[in-house]
Amino acid sequence: MTQTPQMSPGRPGPYTPQTPPAQGAPYTPQTPPAQGARSAPHIPPARALYAPQPSLPPGAAPHAQAAPGPYGPAPQGAAPSPRPDRRPTTRGAAVNGTLSGLVLLAATLTTGLMAGLYFAFSVAVMPGLGRSGDRTLVEAMQRINVAILNGWFTLAFGGALVLGIVAAVLHRGGEGRPALPWIIAGVALYALSLLITMGFSVPLNNTLADAGAPGRIHDIAAVRAHFESAWIHWNIARTLASTAALGCLAWAMRAAAGAGRA
Repeated sequence: MTQTPQMSPGRPGPYTPQTPPAQGAPYTPQTPPAQGARSAPHIPPARALYAPQPSLPPGAAPHAQAAPGPYGPAPQGAAPSPRPDRRPTTRGAAVNGTLSGLVLLAATLTTGLMAGLYFAFSVAVMPGLGRSGDRTLVEAMQRINVAILNGWFTLAFGGALVLGIVAAVLHRGGEGRPALPWIIAGVALYALSLLITMGFSVPLNNTLADAGAPGRIHDIAAVRAHFESAWIHWNIARTLASTAALGCLAWAMRAAAGAGRA
């Protein structure tokens, strides 16, 4: 039988638990501590104010915070995983789309200016001159044909065709292809108006200029009759062609905007 150690009454000490009995020995109940002896108080472990941080691998920064990964927080010390770019860099495509849209807009505006000029002659200038005398009509048209040859007219007259061709080239692939057929149709129709102008209107203007000053023309009524009717009909034809070209280019802008290019 195991003896329970006795404590001296003069020297209080901590309570020593009983050693468990050997195998086969009868159980001996625990002897309470002697009178006057104090048992050691149970001190619970102190709670840490902050949870302990796991140890970092050698070479890692002691206070580095690991960036969360796409599927949860990354382990301590691991290199932060790059976040996926939700808006990919499309600066080149954006610049190209803006350029093509601006060129198409410029082609549409210049084509509209030419269509408006021809339209103004059809509904205002020629009807007004038609109510005037022969000398007035001949002199007015001679002066108009000279005054119209300026930089602004040349810029719109030739720029509409050049800008339309450039717009077709810029929309030949990618997201701009839905607008390409309408641009080609607009350029073709405007080219038709140029052919009418160069092939019929300009020769009539030259014939009128070659007739000389109105005061020196012998048969001014015949000069007027040869010029007026033909010029009005061809002007109506180029007005229709350029207006149709304007409509095609305007629809091309709508198609390009729907594709995200304009």
